[in-house]
Amino acid sequence: MSKHHFIIAPFILGISANISAEDYFDPSLLASDVAGGSDVDLSAFSHPGGGMEGEQEVSIYINNDFYTRETLTFRNTSDRGLLPDFPPRFFGPLLVEDYSSLGKNKTLSSYDFLASIPYSEITFDQGASRVNISIPQAYLGGGAKLISSPETWNYGVPAFLLDYNISGNRNKASDYDAESFYASSLIGVNFSKWHLRTSANYSQYKNNSSWGGVSTDKSSFYNTYAERDISSLRASLRLGEASTGGIILDSIPFRGLRLYSDDDMLGYRLRNYTPTVRGIARSQSVVTITQNGRQVYQANIPPGPFQIEDFNLSGYTGDMVVTIREADGSEHSFLQPFSTLPEMKREGISDFELSIGQYDNNGFDSHYEKPSFVYGSWSRGFSYGITTFGETVQSDKYQSIGLGSTVSLGTFGAASADVSFSRADKFRDIKTGQSYGLKYSKSQLETGTTLTLATYRYSTKDFYTFRDFTSKIESSRYTWDNRLKNRMTFNLAQSLGKYGNISLSATRQSYWTSSELTRNYNLSHSFSWQDIYFNTTLSLDQMHNRYKDRSENKQIDLYVSVPFSKFLGNNDITSSSLTWNMTNSDHRVRNNATLNGSIPDTDFRYRVGGSWGNDNVATTKTASLSWTGNYTSASLGYTYSNESNTIDYSLSGSAVAYPWGLALGNSSVTNSGAIVVETAGTSGVKTSAGYKTSLLGTALIGSPQKYTENRVDLYPDGLPDDTVLAETSKVAVPAKGAVVVLDYTVFKGSQVVFTLTQPSGKPLPFGAIVSLDGMPKGKENTGIVGENGRVYMAGIPKEGSLKATWGGNICSIKFRIEDQKSVGPIRETTEVCKA
Repeated sequence: MSKHHFIIAPFILGISANISAEDYFDPSLLASDVAGGSDVDLSAFSHPGGGMEGEQEVSIYINNDFYTRETLTFRNTSDRGLLPDFPPRFFGPLLVEDYSSLGKNKTLSSYDFLASIPYSEITFDQGASRVNISIPQAYLGGGAKLISSPETWNYGVPAFLLDYNISGNRNKASDYDAESFYASSLIGVNFSKWHLRTSANYSQYKNNSSWGGVSTDKSSFYNTYAERDISSLRASLRLGEASTGGIILDSIPFRGLRLYSDDDMLGYRLRNYTPTVRGIARSQSVVTITQNGRQVYQANIPPGPFQIEDFNLSGYTGDMVVTIREADGSEHSFLQPFSTLPEMKREGISDFELSIGQYDNNGFDSHYEKPSFVYGSWSRGFSYGITTFGETVQSDKYQSIGLGSTVSLGTFGAASADVSFSRADKFRDIKTGQSYGLKYSKSQLETGTTLTLATYRYSTKDFYTFRDFTSKIESSRYTWDNRLKNRMTFNLAQSLGKYGNISLSATRQSYWTSSELTRNYNLSHSFSWQDIYFNTTLSLDQMHNRYKDRSENKQIDLYVSVPFSKFLGNNDITSSSLTWNMTNSDHRVRNNATLNGSIPDTDFRYRVGGSWGNDNVATTKTASLSWTGNYTSASLGYTYSNESNTIDYSLSGSAVAYPWGLALGNSSVTNSGAIVVETAGTSGVKTSAGYKTSLLGTALIGSPQKYTENRVDLYPDGLPDDTVLAETSKVAVPAKGAVVVLDYTVFKGSQVVFTLTQPSGKPLPFGAIVSLDGMPKGKENTGIVGENGRVYMAGIPKEGSLKATWGGNICSIKFRIEDQKSVGPIRETTEVCKA
C-alpha cells in the first residue's frame, strides 16, 4: 500500500499563526488510498465524537444510574459529535411538572433539551453504546425515583425453576448404626408477569441399635404463593402465604392477599435515608460531600441556593463534611451531622401495605385459632429528617393501631417514638392496652464511638398482639401466650484504631404472664496484626423461669486465622489458611483447629482438622473435599473419633427449564430469577459471570440484579476454528423473579477472506455490505468490504451464495470453498459479483 509521504510536506510548510485549534481529520487521506474511495463519504468522522448517523440501540443513564434501553436516532453535531434525538414523551416522567411537557408531542433533539434544562449535559459513549444524561436534581421528577423505566423491565419467558439441596450422613459406632437423609427445594413456575413459588422438603432417619430400631420420614410443602409486579404503584402483589411488614406491630403470618411497596423498584440512592443537604453557592461551584473520610458525592452547582438529596452514604452513622469550591478557587465547608434509624426514609418517599387474609398458625390448630383480618400500613419521609409511620390490624374481635415518628436530631443523633393500642375480646372479656417504644442512634466520629441502636419497649398488662389474641387455651399461656412486658436492647461499637474494634450488646426481657426474665450480654473485640486475624467474644445468658429457678450460661470464644501467604508470600497457590477456635462454656473447653484451602488448577477445596477438650469432650479428626462446578456443587467428608465414625455428603444446584431449552447452574434462581445464555448449542463458551455453557449450549446465571442493566459478555477463548461468536455482549433488565434468555449469534463454518470483483475486473468498492444468503432474520451474517475488494466472513458453508450492496447497486456471488487455499484456519478465494 502506498504511504503517500509526499502529502506531509505541504502540511508542514503551510503551518501559520492562523492555524485552527479545532481537531480535524481529512477523510481524503483514507479514501485516496482505497480502491473505489471516491464513492466513500467519511466526513462524519472528520470531527471528534463523529460517527455514522442513524438508529442505534443504546443504554441510557440518568446521573450515572441506568434508566432504560431504547433505539434512538443519532445525528452528527458541529461541536458535540454524535448525539441522539429523543422520542415524544421520553422526558415526561423524568422532569418536574414545569418541564414535563418538554418534547411531549414531538421528537426532541439533544440541543433543544440542553437549551431548555440549565446545567444539563448529554454525551454519547459509542464504544459502550451508552448515552449519559446529566440533569440537576432540582429538575428531576417522580419517574427518576424508580431504579429504571418500567418499559425496560423484561418479564422473561415461561419457565420452571428449581433450587435443590441434598445432604445426608451415616454414623456408625460399636452399638448403633444411624443414617439420615434430607432433601429441600425451592420450586417456581413463571408465566407472563406471574411467579408461582413453593418450598418443599423431605427427611428420613433410620437407627439400628442394640436396644431397638427407629425409622421415620417426613415431607412438607410450605411458603406457597403467586406474585407479580404492579409497576404503576411501585409495588408487588402476592396471593398465598405471606407475612405483614410489621413496622410497630408484630409481623403476622397469614394466607391471603398482600399488596406492598417494593423497594427493589426504587433507585439505589433513595432506598436508605440520607438528609437533604442545603447551602448557597456564590458562583458556579463544585460541591463535594465526604463521610468517614470517603467522598460520596460531587456535583457542579449553579450560583444560588441548592439542595442535594440524590446520594448514598456508607452506613447508618457518620457526620458529613460538605465542601463548596467556588469559581475563583476559594473553598468553604460546613459539617452536616448524620445519624439514622432503619425506619427513616428519604424526603418525599412513601411506602404502603394492604393485606387481607387468615392467620396462619403453621399447623398448630390445637393452640391457635385462624381469624380473618385486614392489615394496613403507611410511612413517608419529610424534610428535616422526619419520617412518620402508622399501621393497623382489624379483625372481628381484635383491633390494634400503631403510630410513630422518627426525627434527626442533628449533632445529637436520631430518635424515634411510637405508641400502639389494642382491643381484644378474649375469653368473654374485653382487654384494652397500650405499648410504647423508643429508639435512639448516635455516632461520635471524634472518639470513634457508635451507638448503633438503643431501644426500649413497654407494654401494659392488657396489651395483646394479634398472636396473643389467636391463642386458644388460657391455661397454656406460659407456653403459647407469654406476653411481653418490657424489652431493652443496647448496641455500642468503639473503634480502637490500629488495635481493632470492640462492641457491646445487651438485651433484657420480662413478661406479664409469668415471672420469666431473660438477660443476654455480649462483648467482642477483633483486630488484625500482620494479616493475622484475632477475635475474642465473651457472652452471658441468664434466665429466671416461671418457677424462679435460675439458669446461667457463660461462654468465652477465641478465634485466630493465619493465612499461609503470611509465610509463603505469592508462592501460596492454594490460598490456604489455618484457624483455631476455643470455646469455654461453663468450664467445659472445646478446641478446634482447621486447615483449609484450594487444590491448584482445580475447582476443589480441602479441609482437614480436629477437635479436643476436657470434661469428656470427644476427640475427633475430620477431612472433607468440596467441589464447585458450573452446574452443581458437592462435598464429601469423613469424621473419626474413639466412639464413632461418620461419613457425610451434600449436593446442591439449580435448574431452569423453558419451552425450547434447559439450563443448569449452582446459584439460586427461584428468589431473584435468572439469565440464561444460549450459544446455538456450542459448549464451553466462557461468560463474564464466571460460568461456561454446558453440552446443551446454555449457561445459567442466578440472582441477577433486578430492574437494572445486567451486561453479559462472552469470551471466545478455546473455541474451535470453525466456531465464531458473532455477538459477544448483550444486556438484560430482568424484573424480579423473571427468566430472561439471551440468545447469542454463533457462526459455525469456515472463516473465509473473499476477494470480490465486478464483471469489469474492478474490485467491489470500499464499504460495500456483503451478506450470506439463507440466514434467518436477526441472525444475518454480513461483512464490510475493505480495500482491494477484500472482505472477511465467518460461518461460511462449503458452498452457497452471497449478496453485495453499495449505493443503489446490488450483485450476487456463488462460491464453493472446499478446495480453496488456506492460511492457518482462514481460507481465501476470489469470486466475481454478478448483477
